[in-house]
Amino acid sequence: MRRYETVFILRPDLGEAQIKQCVKRVEDIVGNGGGDLIETDEWGIRDLAYRIRRERRGYYVRLDYVAPGAVMNEIERNLKLMDESLRHLSVMVEEDADPAKLRAEVQARQRRLAEARAAAAAPEPQPSDEPAGEGTAATQSAAGQQTTADQSSTPPEAVDEIENPLAVESGEGADEH
Repeated sequence: MRRYETVFILRPDLGEAQIKQCVKRVEDIVGNGGGDLIETDEWGIRDLAYRIRRERRGYYVRLDYVAPGAVMNEIERNLKLMDESLRHLSVMVEEDADPAKLRAEVQARQRRLAEARAAAAAPEPQPSDEPAGEGTAATQSAAGQQTTADQSSTPPEAVDEIENPLAVESGEGADEH
């Protein structure tokens, strides 16, 4: 079976219950047609690039599924008939897909995301007790001296290369006009 991805935009003024009902309706089409739903990703309300049916915003939903071509056609037909749907787009991602393998990949990705979020949420230790931006005059002057020393130890030709890396030296192999 083929793997498809369908993104559709619902009207933003729908309630939570209506949105869930619309998404469930499309998911049921996949299941009833002999397809396998891999992932449903609700992106939420976002601004549209341009007005669609007098709406400036829309509720985005992405479906990832494996199904015969007739199921994808039925989903598109239903999305065209739904008054709640502003726009939709279906794309064939893979010609021959294995649903079990795809589900394992999605679960692994979700597990990695959860671990990354947990790591990002962990509090970072403070390096010192001094507030940021403040310091003793000795610390600030030592830092200023170190920067000056670093700049003076760089040879002049290296500074020229850094300032103008595209400059062509005249000499061997250079064209002169």
